[in-house]
Amino acid sequence: MEKTSGMRSSRRGFIGWMGKVGVTAVGAVAGIAAMSQPASAANWRCCNLALPNKFCSTNSQGQYVCPSGYSMKVWNCCTGSRLYACGECTKGSNCNTGPFICSAGWTVRANSC
Repeated sequence: MEKTSGMRSSRRGFIGWMGKVGVTAVGAVAGIAAMSQPASAANWRCCNLALPNKFCSTNSQGQYVCPSGYSMKVWNCCTGSRLYACGECTKGSNCNTGPFICSAGWTVRANSC
């Protein structure tokens, strides 16, 4: 049986405190690790681009272009009443397969969804 006083000092209290510190440390490390990974679930409109903060370059006609060795894979999505085209420059065989180097997105039709 444990004696109690105004200042409770016990092994259980210390272990509980260490557990809280441990959970906080693990959460902080997980947050830092998540920030260093690509934002694959991030969004430009409804596109869910692999590299939403790295848009591809455009040519003199304003069309997105991929660097040598990459090809643009395009799909469509709707949000609200707008139809968007989404694209990834990839060496993969489809828009879900990397490696990716840049992304693209543009409005196809304003009132078509």
